[in-house]
Amino acid sequence: MALLIQAQTGDWDPAQFKLQPDGTFRISIRGMAAMAGIDFSSLARSLRSAVAENVLPCARSLVAQGFEPVAVSTWGETGGIPEDAAPFILEHYGITATSPSAQARAVLLAFSRVGVNAYLKERLGVPLTRGAQAVLPDVLTTVERGCNLLERLGGLDDRAQFVLRDIVLNHVARTAQGSIVPGELPAPRLLALQEALLEFTDASPTEATKIACKRGRLVKQVYTSENGRPPLTHKQLVGGRSCDVCDYEESWLREHVADLVELVSEYRETAK
Repeated sequence: MALLIQAQTGDWDPAQFKLQPDGTFRISIRGMAAMAGIDFSSLARSLRSAVAENVLPCARSLVAQGFEPVAVSTWGETGGIPEDAAPFILEHYGITATSPSAQARAVLLAFSRVGVNAYLKERLGVPLTRGAQAVLPDVLTTVERGCNLLERLGGLDDRAQFVLRDIVLNHVARTAQGSIVPGELPAPRLLALQEALLEFTDASPTEATKIACKRGRLVKQVYTSENGRPPLTHKQLVGGRSCDVCDYEESWLREHVADLVELVSEYRETAK
């Protein structure tokens, strides 16, 4: 049976946050609305619309991330909103909504720093389990690296800011889904092909995107042949859409920098 959280301080109603046996949270619609600083009825209406002909924007975003429409529409009756959906709800109400909520943005930023689960446990006064102590993940370093790359390639325009938002949200989502566990020893650094092209070659963002789309399958085949297994993959926001993207170890990519440079040259030759 879920444990009702006893909050030590704060304005959130602890009864709206239920800790499940697996250590994750289920959040009532009322509790989620309080986190986002929005009206409860507005969020409830949007979630129910997931199975309607005209899906409202928040529910549409959740379905795009892979959440089942029927599940989204019934979260109010089936135990609450799963914690890994919270970042996408906060993204909508804090960034893309017609009247963005400053509170939703603030909570989303807090999620990006320590992860959804660790933040909720700290906020609600729940002791962290052994081996899962909250630490500052490398997301801010990743964003700083991205800023430096984008400045080098022409500055932080609107699209660049969108890319950085994707970086933060991807990290939050992967932390919530267990791909990144606070307190664990750092795993080998992983990069998508597009990121590797930007970091290790002089490819522009547009070139890196197109090369990754056209030659990604070839790179995956080479990796699989050399390592005896396919690369890891993760769900990633690409231009606001959820896609399966291959992850490659930085050490393997550095061994193939010359091949990455050749991909860029090949693309430029064919584009003439």
